[in-house]
Amino acid sequence: MRFSKFFCLPLVTVICGMLASSVLGGNITYVAPLDPANGSSSIQSGTTYTTNLGYAFKTGSSGPFDIDWVALELTSGSASTSVSFKISIHGTDNQTAYSAVANSSVYASDTVTVTTPGTANTPFTVNFTAAEIPNIANYQLLSNTAYSMFVNSSSGSIALRRTQGYANGTTNDKYTVTNGFVVLDTFRNNTANYSNSTGSYPTFQMSFGSTASAPTAVPEPTTMGLCSLLVGGVLVRSYRRKTTRS
Repeated sequence: MRFSKFFCLPLVTVICGMLASSVLGGNITYVAPLDPANGSSSIQSGTTYTTNLGYAFKTGSSGPFDIDWVALELTSGSASTSVSFKISIHGTDNQTAYSAVANSSVYASDTVTVTTPGTANTPFTVNFTAAEIPNIANYQLLSNTAYSMFVNSSSGSIALRRTQGYANGTTNDKYTVTNGFVVLDTFRNNTANYSNSTGSYPTFQMSFGSTASAPTAVPEPTTMGLCSLLVGGVLVRSYRRKTTRS
């Protein structure tokens, strides 16, 4: 089967485009819950760090890591109401699985505001961007370091969604992680290995990560070199055919 140069050149263009796009980045999620929510935990109004809902985690070895966004799934008993609460990053008291909770070392903290849906008790997801969490966005997580992330200091009726019903000792595996991150524990009011009821150990619907730079049309040097070889081969083949026929 033979292809004309009028077919090969567009085909090479498509291949090069695919190769270029494969090296482009996108949003990176460091930690996220694995399964959909099926319950809620109220975000407490207490302002001390030990009054909290959150999880402990350890970063990978390729840091430092930027946090450009935090996503939370929430619900509220109040309709069309403005509610504020705090998102904080602290250290941990230890690095032992199902034992680590927040310690008093605060690294970054931001107060955020949301407006609840028009119908009460309706779950909704909010993705806070770097502009909305400037202190967290300006802090870099170090490599191979344990941290905690939690919410508290609510100004009204608001709850963080959770996925409940997991067996004891399985919760850490119910989060998806990247870049070498490891989840250490899920806690409530700084009590390790949070259980909302007998035999039920939940995760929280709280995710965070970074935003890669916007895609560009310029491929990496290795991609450009491969494309040049492909285009050159097509042109040489076309030239040889032309000289043979003349």
